[in-house]
Amino acid sequence: METKIYNFEDTLIAQDVFYGGNAGAKEAIIHDNSIWMIKYPKITRDMINPQISYTTSPLSEYLGSKIYELMGHPVHEVLLGVRKGKLVVACKDFTRIPDAFFAGLIPFHDLKNSFMSTDLDKYSGTGSETFLDEVLATINGEKTLQKIEGTLERFWDMFVIDAFIGNNDRNNGNWGVFKPWMKGTIQTTSNQIINLSGELSLAPIYDNGNAFFNKRSLKQMSVRLIDEVLMQDDAYKAPRCVYKYSAIEHEGSIINPFKFISDNQNVDCYAAVIRFLAQVDMKKIAELINGIPEAHGVIGVMPDVQKEFYLRLLEMRLEKLREVVE
Repeated sequence: METKIYNFEDTLIAQDVFYGGNAGAKEAIIHDNSIWMIKYPKITRDMINPQISYTTSPLSEYLGSKIYELMGHPVHEVLLGVRKGKLVVACKDFTRIPDAFFAGLIPFHDLKNSFMSTDLDKYSGTGSETFLDEVLATINGEKTLQKIEGTLERFWDMFVIDAFIGNNDRNNGNWGVFKPWMKGTIQTTSNQIINLSGELSLAPIYDNGNAFFNKRSLKQMSVRLIDEVLMQDDAYKAPRCVYKYSAIEHEGSIINPFKFISDNQNVDCYAAVIRFLAQVDMKKIAELINGIPEAHGVIGVMPDVQKEFYLRLLEMRLEKLREVVE
């Protein structure tokens, strides 16, 4: 079934709602009686290469989020659309409904920032730093997170699935927990009911726009599809994640998630790989990717070479993860 491309050209702007981040321009709109965040593609023009081009981050956000959904994880709802003559992604704001606040989002960054103060001589002292040992220490030691069941499993599930979709920016601001401000419930796209009766809970998974090499040109994809060495580099040899080894032991080197997984360095990570292999369905993922149209009017959406490249990457990564278990 072909993915619907929504027309957001005349959609009303939600007043007094603003979004931060550095991934590109964003604005709030009202769609279907709810507040949605529109993410625009980011201009990649610079002084060295002044030709205007744009990332495919809206498409990456859509695909990454839908793959999380297909695997049964709670994730923000996303729609592909057109606004201001650009392909955009609309992300339903799971913290707001019109004229009322449902819940406050506490990014993991803020929880880590507070936890780092418990031992200033031991930790880096910043919520932004992504040393893996500090992240895990926060998950296992921060008092708020200790009240929430499944936080450690959520972290490792994201670690594995982000490696699968190539999302290298699960920074400490890109996941978090709910702090309820009023009673009620929210139903996610995977039909999970989030109770806002006063209990802290994990927020749905959000911010997946750095997946799928969103700055890679179609020409670069075509070259890689006929070069197995380059495909291996893109699939699992070269990819990095946002997390780093201990500054003392590895001089803060960035982790290659596939090497980390293959070396079986963490039992909880291995358990997440097992869960992933039980959940992943390449047939459904292929239907998702092949169902995205090549174009919407004069606006390009997803050409066939891009679909072929993405599916090949996912197949190679899946095979690599299967090797870990086998």
